[in-house]
Amino acid sequence: MLHPADDAVSPITRHPTVLMLSAEYLFHRVGGMGAHVQSLFPRLANLTRVDLFVPQYDGRGAAEETVGRCGRVFRVTANRPTHGHDFDVQVWRMNDQLAAVIAGRIDSGAHYDLIHTHDWLTGYVANDLQARYKLPMVVTFHAMEHGRTNGQIHDALSQRIHLAEWHLARRADLIIACSQYMRDQIIQHLDAPAEKIVVIPNGVEVEQYVGLREQRESLAEFRRQWVAADAPLIFFVGRLVWEKGPDLLVNAMADVAAEFPDARLIIAGTGPLQDELRGMVQYLGLQKHVHLAGFISDEARNKLYAVADVAVFPSRYEPFGIVALEAMACGTPVVVTDVGGLSEVVEHEVTGLRVAPGRVDAVAAGILQTLRHPDAAAERARRAQRVVMRDYRWDGVAEKTLQAYEHALRRAKSNAFEKMQ
Repeated sequence: MLHPADDAVSPITRHPTVLMLSAEYLFHRVGGMGAHVQSLFPRLANLTRVDLFVPQYDGRGAAEETVGRCGRVFRVTANRPTHGHDFDVQVWRMNDQLAAVIAGRIDSGAHYDLIHTHDWLTGYVANDLQARYKLPMVVTFHAMEHGRTNGQIHDALSQRIHLAEWHLARRADLIIACSQYMRDQIIQHLDAPAEKIVVIPNGVEVEQYVGLREQRESLAEFRRQWVAADAPLIFFVGRLVWEKGPDLLVNAMADVAAEFPDARLIIAGTGPLQDELRGMVQYLGLQKHVHLAGFISDEARNKLYAVADVAVFPSRYEPFGIVALEAMACGTPVVVTDVGGLSEVVEHEVTGLRVAPGRVDAVAAGILQTLRHPDAAAERARRAQRVVMRDYRWDGVAEKTLQAYEHALRRAKSNAFEKMQ
């Protein structure tokens, strides 16, 4: 449901032409933002004219291509920012490269009704284009520096990123949050007024997952590549960073293995914690119970959802949690920590288990409860799948986003009128 009230997002009379900006799409995906844009953009492109501008770092993909009925992707050659003390400066330079191309198109006659930018990574160019061409701006915040750092915004880089987010929120005509949790965080930490924030939950590509669970017998050989035939398989997929909590999961496996000696945890993903996790596995003697799979294809990920006995997402910070929705869409039992958007996606003891965040014993208890009582876990998973199919389809997200654009245009028009008085 959109927030504020429904009358603020009444049916549209004319679809706007949208200039969308994202640092991630298709060939370059790091986290939830990339998955969001990859699923949302094609659906919006079937509803309204939308041009998506993304940086092109490695020459992959066409410089321009058509998507859907009325969408286009423009890939702009840019320098890839690398993490370091000047990361934001490098992001600014990438934005400058985007801005030069987009401004050239607008100056040559391209018309847009509004800008939609995803996170601060393309916020610099969005701010510049908004000021230069007086275009209304919509911002989707997928995460915030305050959450990524556990509120420890002390070093200079974090302070600058937080300031960039604050400035973007201040300049936005409308902000889209993926959960009520994120809405509250944006209000509290970015000083954004509640009346210019709408909540539109993320979606999931339901058709990719529904029916996979029923193929478990045909996937028996695939499962044996990862674990013994009758042994419990526990699955995690995500970036290997502090906020996703993979270290909690590795530690929890000591308790799980004590009761289920054949159990194996598959951790899929890459990130800065990879070497630390490998050292933890060695130190705890869990080499037979934990496998760090690194990057895996979407096909392998989906098959692992299908054959896993439980998917576990022990996040310390989670604005939404698309991976939990993916597992639920597949019909896989889930255990999540009771934080952020996960608390809204998973209903405890109904569609999954929620456990206390930041606690190894709580994560272990959730896994053990699932493995001890497979029938109850399967029933929760069936209910979860029905909820996802009903409430979390990307087509619905696109329709609500289109309504949000109309809301933003009305807000911008009203604000401009007030300034004239």
